Amino acid sequence: MISTTNINKIVNNIPQSVRSAEFPLSRINLKNIEGIQKGIPLFDYKNKIIPLSDIDFTAKGLETLDLFRGCIVGCTHCLKDALPFPENVRSILFEDLIRFTDGFKSLSERFGFNILNGNKYLNIIDDSNPTDQPIKGLTGKHSVAEAIKVIYESLRLPILFVTSGWNIKSKTAQNSAEQIAKEFIKNPQSLKSFEVSINPFSGIMENAREALKNGEPAKARTLKENYTDRMVNTLLTFFDLFKGLNPQGKLIYRHANNFKGNELVGEEATKELYTEIYGKLKTILGEKINEAPTLNPEFVTKFDKSHLIEPSGRGRRYFPSGYNLNLQSELIAETEKWNSMNSEEKRQFLKDYSIKCVDINGQVYSTFPASGVTSENMPVELTVPTEIKLNYLNNKDIPPIFSDIELV
Repeated sequence: MISTTNINKIVNNIPQSVRSAEFPLSRINLKNIEGIQKGIPLFDYKNKIIPLSDIDFTAKGLETLDLFRGCIVGCTHCLKDALPFPENVRSILFEDLIRFTDGFKSLSERFGFNILNGNKYLNIIDDSNPTDQPIKGLTGKHSVAEAIKVIYESLRLPILFVTSGWNIKSKTAQNSAEQIAKEFIKNPQSLKSFEVSINPFSGIMENAREALKNGEPAKARTLKENYTDRMVNTLLTFFDLFKGLNPQGKLIYRHANNFKGNELVGEEATKELYTEIYGKLKTILGEKINEAPTLNPEFVTKFDKSHLIEPSGRGRRYFPSGYNLNLQSELIAETEKWNSMNSEEKRQFLKDYSIKCVDINGQVYSTFPASGVTSENMPVELTVPTEIKLNYLNNKDIPPIFSDIELV
């Protein structure tokens, strides 16, 4: 390993054009400075040193730092096939969050520039709803708002926050949401975008449709009321983020396309659902609702291709069998294309063309679009676990992040 003195000399001579470039580590001969990460727990712990090449791989296109895994909302169109996780493995260990942010911050300080340059934001979930629970720690529980503050103050990356609402009877979830709202309002620079998912696919709405099918209209109406109340509460809690013509708050408005059998989750049904949500919101807010013009159904429910769900994960149930068979054939062809590459080609492809996710146990995943696969409005994405696992305290194996087809 090169001496610390020589490493410092090489680092000090890195040109300014590289220091300020996007993904700067990829522009440096890292072999000449291997060892600069020594002593940083995220990369050097119990004699397990993460090589700079793996740090470079993780830093290029880093998009998601999972704070949670698993979901209890039960959306029937879920692209990630998200399922509930056992309580003891639902969240990152708060000390590992600190380890992650301190690790990249400390290594940046040693280089004298931000090694995460080029990354525009950080998502905090992959297959979860981030308002449902606190973050566990070694000595107590921590709030998501606290985590958001830690991430932004250490890494200067704003947060992409997505939620499908929460149980309005849960004081824990409501308190968490209110704290998050206060944090984003107090520090708007820490927020890239706040997105609320409005759709007819949640577990509550699925139960409502089932009740209707079983001849229980009163039960169906009650369940639908529960869902619309849930989403009204979500929009009220974060209403300040939706104000103005260019708000940080946005709606993810999704419905199935016009295949036979999709009538209860299609364009008209979803339009009716959102109109009801907006009507309730207007009853509560009165004229104040005009401060958030982008929430008006006139702008939200007008057909847009981006509203269509994807034939991925559980979403495939809303597509005809022939469509899904064609999709499977395309995915198999994508697998063959992947298998035709050797290990070095795979790694280079993933480094350059995928986004990276760090799971709650430090496992690094790569996600990339399946370019040869038919989709509704965006490419179907495939996720690959890499051989990289950062030095988290919690390094237990957990179920992998979902991918429509397994690639190795």
